[in-house]
Amino acid sequence: MSSSPDLPRRARLALAALLLLSAWGLPRLPGAAILGGTLVPLAAGILGLAFLIAGRRPLGLWSGTRLRPVPAVSRGVVVGCLLATALIVDGNVMRAAALGGVDVAAVVALVAGAAAWAATAARAPQRPLGRWYLAAAAVALAPVLVLLGILHPRLALGPFFAATVFFLAADVCVLFVTEELAFRRALLFGGWHALQPAYGAAPGWTLVGTAVGGFVMGCLYALSGSLSVAVVYHALHNAPLKALGGAPVATGQGGLAGALALAGTGALALGLGWMVWRRGGAGTASLS
Repeated sequence: MSSSPDLPRRARLALAALLLLSAWGLPRLPGAAILGGTLVPLAAGILGLAFLIAGRRPLGLWSGTRLRPVPAVSRGVVVGCLLATALIVDGNVMRAAALGGVDVAAVVALVAGAAAWAATAARAPQRPLGRWYLAAAAVALAPVLVLLGILHPRLALGPFFAATVFFLAADVCVLFVTEELAFRRALLFGGWHALQPAYGAAPGWTLVGTAVGGFVMGCLYALSGSLSVAVVYHALHNAPLKALGGAPVATGQGGLAGALALAGTGALALGLGWMVWRRGGAGTASLS
């Protein structure tokens, strides 16, 4: 139920209870709205981090590959600069300014996530994970392409691409220190969403899709051994959909597109789940 399956059972149950309690209670506290909608995910990341540190468990920021004896600071600086550039390039500076005005917790998570990515790039070689990043991209974009193909959104490619880059960079940073640090199991992930007031009116299928997506994230983490791979999947899946915004789409196709996307994600979940089951939870998985 947590980001580290080797936590003791009691610790996993305690973490799960606190995650669900925080999802229900934090948005209802006086003044919580001032901090923004990322307050609950940020709290989840902090709780996950606290339990992993207290249990002396690895954070899972990178796989079990050989780490650099001396951090490559220049690589970390390059990664940080690329993330910062994506947030301000091609008019995205207005989006970044708007985010800071409505979601203080998101800005805190964004800065912390960018620092975590820079540290990861400096400490761990990323080349051994190259195949897993490509696999995560394929798994994330396949359902999105199905949606776009059916909905036929009418939009300008330039602004759409810029918005996608912004949301991709923002999600890559924020998810690294919030939801991805705390969750690896679909049931808990879906229940955590269901308890938040913002999801109170969400259709049941939305929560089912969220849970299935959480399961896919967990499988990618288990197979690759790297939190960054799961983050790339989640961000690549979300960014194009967020960039669509209120773009006009084909009339009457929303239900069909959603059903097909859910079915596609479910099929991917079954395949990845079988790979995790076949591996038996030990060793390093392979795409070969």
